[in-house]
Amino acid sequence: MSRSILVKEGEVTKDTGFLYICSGYLVESGRVLLVHHKGFDKWVPPGGHIEPGETFSQTAVREFREETGLRVKALSSQTYINSQDSNAIPEPTPFYVDVEYNSFAKPAIVQFYYVKREGRAEELHAQASEVHDVAWFALSELDTLPTFEQVRSVAKHALNNYPVEIERASE
Repeated sequence: MSRSILVKEGEVTKDTGFLYICSGYLVESGRVLLVHHKGFDKWVPPGGHIEPGETFSQTAVREFREETGLRVKALSSQTYINSQDSNAIPEPTPFYVDVEYNSFAKPAIVQFYYVKREGRAEELHAQASEVHDVAWFALSELDTLPTFEQVRSVAKHALNNYPVEIERASE
C-alpha cells in the first residue's frame, strides 16, 4: 500500500514527497524492547505510519500498542513550557528525528520517542500480521543483533539516556 501526505494550496493538491513514521523506545531494567519486523526481517523499534487525525506522539503510542500489546505513553525529551494558554497544549518532543531513504517507497521522516509503560498487567504479544516476535535486549546484545546500524545506534542511545534513570543500562 502506498501512503501519501497531501497538502492542498488553493485548488492544487501536492504530495509532500515524504512518509511520516513514528517509533517508540521502551527501556526497562537495562533492556530495550524491539520487534522482529516481517517486512525488514530485522529487529526494530515498534512504530509505523501516521494516521489521519493523529499527532506524531499518538502515532508512536498507537503503533507500540498494536505491535507489542503494551499500553505506553510518550515521554517528552524536553521540558514543557507552561504557557498558561488553554489553546496551546504541549506535545511530547521526540529524542531523535531522521530521514530514512532505504526500505521505503519514498523518503521517510521518522520521529523517535521515549515511551513508558502505563501498566504492568499486559503481556507482550507480537502483532502477527507485521511482526515475527517481540523481545528485550541488553546493551551487550546489540552489536550482534540482526538490525540496521541506525537502530543499533539509537537503541544504545536510548539505553544510556532513557529519561527514567533507574531503568537505564548499567553495563
